[in-house]
Amino acid sequence: MRRRLTETTGRARHIALVLHDFSGGGSERIAIRLATRWAATGRRVTLVAGTEAGVARGLADGLAVVAFDAALTRSIPDRLRFGRAAAGMIAALAPDVVVSPGNWHVPAFAAARIAGLRLPVVAKISNPVRFIERGPPFQRVQNAAFARATAHYAALVAMSPALAVEAEAVLRRPVATIAEPNLPDDWVPPLPTARSTDPHRIVAAGRMMPQKDFGLALATLGALGAGWHLDLLGDGRERAALVARADALGVSERVTFHGHVADTAPYLRAATAFLCSSRYEGYPAVLIEALAAGTPVVTTPCSPAVPEIMSDASFGAVVPPDPAALAAAVRAVTGRVPDPALIAARLDQHRIGASATAWLALLDRVAR
Repeated sequence: MRRRLTETTGRARHIALVLHDFSGGGSERIAIRLATRWAATGRRVTLVAGTEAGVARGLADGLAVVAFDAALTRSIPDRLRFGRAAAGMIAALAPDVVVSPGNWHVPAFAAARIAGLRLPVVAKISNPVRFIERGPPFQRVQNAAFARATAHYAALVAMSPALAVEAEAVLRRPVATIAEPNLPDDWVPPLPTARSTDPHRIVAAGRMMPQKDFGLALATLGALGAGWHLDLLGDGRERAALVARADALGVSERVTFHGHVADTAPYLRAATAFLCSSRYEGYPAVLIEALAAGTPVVTTPCSPAVPEIMSDASFGAVVPPDPAALAAAVRAVTGRVPDPALIAARLDQHRIGASATAWLALLDRVAR
């Protein structure tokens, strides 16, 4: 029998969490982590999946999973097809509330709504509502489409106060704030430790997709020069192009493509610095994971939440997305030790227990 941490009797007795697949992205991993904790507190949780394919499937062991089609892809037609099917799958389960893990699932929920889904939906806003790379005309269309597609949701959740303010300004409705559950309940601030120096090692992590701009990370490695090594954690459709880019830049012997990594902590603890080269992020949770490991961070201003995370100079630096600027910042933070007391104060809200409890309180308020 599953050990229950706390028996609960809230209105959200049965929670359906929708996942298109079990890819290794942050949204999926966070969603499964929360679902596991909700189940451990006595709630019934069912994962409604488009397919059980994906490297994160093992994280859901012990949770109930119902899947639609093993051959489902990530194409727009298949996302809509799953959405239509999900309406019937969810209706058959008759949960008290339905959870969407992020923006990527908005098309599926739009299709499910058309197909008859009428249960309360609570959705996390996993990426910025505004995209700085897009001009005003496109932005207005994007905002209107997102607002229309999410208008029927019972509640929306942002991952930080700054992201909630941005979303409320665009959507003109209240948005709740719940911190991401990036840390275990027993996490303790790291003791100051010496960092790798032979060679200096920088770490970058995430899906290999345009948003992450790992080409910029490779160019930064080139600007750092000899004596520096890049550990690149993650996989995705751009991997082959990035391998070719590393060869073209002459840094292929100083970068290791590790692929999907189940636990990033050992790499972060051994790193001289963590590098985030993203063009945009929702809440760059990997920055929290790096600080939790006591590793200084160098990041682009990829999210409104970055100033909230990088709240002390000892944590690292926020610099423009330019290889020379990023390389200079990496050198500047080398040997820097993030203040453990300030890390503890900043990261305490990211413990799984606090986040899962806040989510359940919200789900109980909107459950049917």
